[in-house]
Amino acid sequence: MASIHRLALAVAALTCGPLAHACDYCLISQGASPLDTINGRGVRITERYTSLDSVYDGSRELANPGASETYYTTEVQGFWNPRPWLTLIGVVPFRVTEVDGHLEHQGGHHHHDEAEEEHEHDDHDHDPAVRGVEDQHGGDGGIGDISLLARARVFQHHTLASTTTVALMAGIKTPSGSTSGRADNGDYLDAHLQLGTGSTDGLFGLSFSHARGRWSLSANALGAIKGEGEAGDHNYHYGDSLNYDLTARFRVTPATLGASLQQWFLSCGLAGELRGMEDEAGSRIFDSGGHVVFVQPGVQLNVGARWSFEVSAQVPIHHDLTGTQLGDDLKVMGSINVML
Repeated sequence: MASIHRLALAVAALTCGPLAHACDYCLISQGASPLDTINGRGVRITERYTSLDSVYDGSRELANPGASETYYTTEVQGFWNPRPWLTLIGVVPFRVTEVDGHLEHQGGHHHHDEAEEEHEHDDHDHDPAVRGVEDQHGGDGGIGDISLLARARVFQHHTLASTTTVALMAGIKTPSGSTSGRADNGDYLDAHLQLGTGSTDGLFGLSFSHARGRWSLSANALGAIKGEGEAGDHNYHYGDSLNYDLTARFRVTPATLGASLQQWFLSCGLAGELRGMEDEAGSRIFDSGGHVVFVQPGVQLNVGARWSFEVSAQVPIHHDLTGTQLGDDLKVMGSINVML
């Protein structure tokens, strides 16, 4: 299954041109601007790769003791406009998760505090932020949590030189993904390595776009209020989250709209993820939650009025995590969008 997702990622990248924890809410990544699909109906297929191979104590990077997580997500998104101002969106994710050494955490159901205290007594130079690594390998693959959303255009203003659009979004994420995945040794995988969260969550978002000539500026935010879920044989509650981005886009060619059936765009901006702390089996996980900021470059090709292709990346430039956690190294996304 993982090899299939790697192949799909490579195909998406070739077609289009040259997301701490897995992103539970990557719906913010709907293109250079989600408002590109505000009218009409169509399908969008997105392949996303996320690598976590660094360890942070707050903003301080530590030596990695041997923990690594990798995520491959294929999202099939359908959208339809029953009204000119309203877009209905359904997102079905297919996920593959892989772990090669799991970083232990303080709090939650699994406690390692006593062992850490004994080790500290034996070694006065021990850094209390350092965590051990569980000998856990393997992962899971299958359908994730399906999301249903509605996006309403609440403001649009046209002039001869510019267009400004504002839209609101609301929806739910359903508990359709499995939460009982096991590692190769038979132990339950960590909550973030499960295919789903086991919870029904509320989603709320805002999108803004302003285009003038060959330039456009978009700003997007998507928040999630998490319900009570599960991971393995324990109740699990993710912290509420907020994903956001601010992106500038430039139309490289053509210089004038309508001069060509092909349009090339370059984009660059900032994106971020804010996550609250989590609870497992009623106990707070002290190594959870925080804020990550990314630089987000991208390239997009529109062919005619129906097809668009895009590839983008998120490179972390700032981690501010609570406690000691694995941090993002790289996220890469490739997508194909067709208007029906």
